[in-house]
Amino acid sequence: YYRCVNTTTGELFEIQQVNNKSDCINLINVENSTDVRWVNVKVNFDNVGLGYLSLLQVATFKGWMDIMYAAVDSRE
Repeated sequence: YYRCVNTTTGELFEIQQVNNKSDCINLINVENSTDVRWVNVKVNFDNVGLGYLSLLQVATFKGWMDIMYAAVDSRE
């Protein structure tokens, strides 16, 4: 659930500007900016521990909307 974020405003970049990690890295290199970061959400499925935590949150309905929102593949 990685995404390219403007750390100053906290907003995501538009799909026309950044479509993947390479676009985000290019944006960082071209503008020589520290305000752009390729970040992951706190709760994800990148390893077993975080996967179990994510499943627990979904099962208990505490924080499950954040997980589902991050998991949506659509950006429009």
